[in-house]
Amino acid sequence: MTKQFGRREFIILGSTAAGSVFLKSCASSTPTASTASPEASPAATTAAGDAIKVGILHSLSGTMAISEKSVVDAEQLAIEEINKAGGVLGKQIQAVVEDGASDWPTFNEKAKKLIDQDKVVTIFGCWTSASRKAVLPTFESKNHMLWYPVQYEGQECSKNIFYTGAAPNQQIEPSVDWLLEKYKGKPFFLVGSDYVFPRTANTIIKAQLAAKGGKVVGEDYIPLGGTEVTPIISKIKAAMPDGGVIYNSLNGDSNVAFFKQLQGAGLGPDKYPSMSVSIAEEEVKAIGVEYLKGHYAAWNYFQTVETAASKKFVEAFKAKYGADRVVNDPMEAAYIMVYLWKQAVEKAKTADDLEKVRAAAYGQTFDAPEGMVTMNTNHHISKFVRIGEVRDDGLFNVVFETKEAVKPVPWNQYVAETKGYTCDWTKTDVKAPDTPGKFKTT
Repeated sequence: MTKQFGRREFIILGSTAAGSVFLKSCASSTPTASTASPEASPAATTAAGDAIKVGILHSLSGTMAISEKSVVDAEQLAIEEINKAGGVLGKQIQAVVEDGASDWPTFNEKAKKLIDQDKVVTIFGCWTSASRKAVLPTFESKNHMLWYPVQYEGQECSKNIFYTGAAPNQQIEPSVDWLLEKYKGKPFFLVGSDYVFPRTANTIIKAQLAAKGGKVVGEDYIPLGGTEVTPIISKIKAAMPDGGVIYNSLNGDSNVAFFKQLQGAGLGPDKYPSMSVSIAEEEVKAIGVEYLKGHYAAWNYFQTVETAASKKFVEAFKAKYGADRVVNDPMEAAYIMVYLWKQAVEKAKTADDLEKVRAAAYGQTFDAPEGMVTMNTNHHISKFVRIGEVRDDGLFNVVFETKEAVKPVPWNQYVAETKGYTCDWTKTDVKAPDTPGKFKTT
């Protein structure tokens, strides 16, 4: 059962060998690559006592809570494991947890609180690109640090964010290639929530399909959290009377209504297979496997991945939260980003000096449940690509996976405006108007 959180502040107390762990809780679509202002980071002195204070900022209420609560659980599991092993630099991690409430101004308000009042050294947070875009100016103006765990649309490379979810070339693009091969000649209908991620993702998909001979016969959106999906389903039937591929970037509770009504309208995966990029094991459980069996999802990790690190992660998560719980890709990305931050802090020998921590993060590797991952100088990690088919028990059969980790490409090479651009925050010779976050290579 999903753990419930309120918006009020709370304290979870767990004992470790070193002492006590305190877990104190408490959109524009324009491509961006900006350098933070030079003002000193407010993280100074937050690790000076017996604990290192970090922030956790996700939606614990509202439409996105269906997905984000479990990400918080994964981050808290990593923190508990690190604390039991002795902490970071000999200190325990103290996590201040805040609820973004599926509201983008609230996310920014809470980010400012965590930085200015709680004095955290870093924040693990956000899910939707709308929430990330809302807090981005705060992290850049205050020269602070956000670790972001969810696949996204790319077209961004901030000095102040580390992205541990997939860039489009690590999820969206390979899934489109796979669909083109499996469903040769079938038309595509694009469905999404009405905010920056789905719209930008669909811009990329349309450019990719145009380059590879695919055909888009429809594209439609509903407000994030909206449940009035009947008009979209009617459009799908009209545009693809003989069947076709549904590419789905709906988020939150909208997926519940969409898949129930899709099945009710007789649009099953035999003629109308869907590829989702925001539905994983947790959402399958919430929506109902009977509505999703046979449909596909593209991620970098599934609970069924057979690595030693995956087995350990699944066992640890179930031991802490219950045998009925499942793990998924965003939870894995959230879990590993806490460890990557820990390793960077230990290499830098400080949690307060964010410039040193940032530099120390480059090249960090971690034996993740998905496989060995590496943090690149473009602030994204190399990741394995996988496609899964929903099976009877609500988990996924992996039907495609890369043999090696795929390097991230933040600036999309199918979109004309960003073709030829790259990002490397170690570059010091980039000339204006370009920045290390976005400069032309070809």
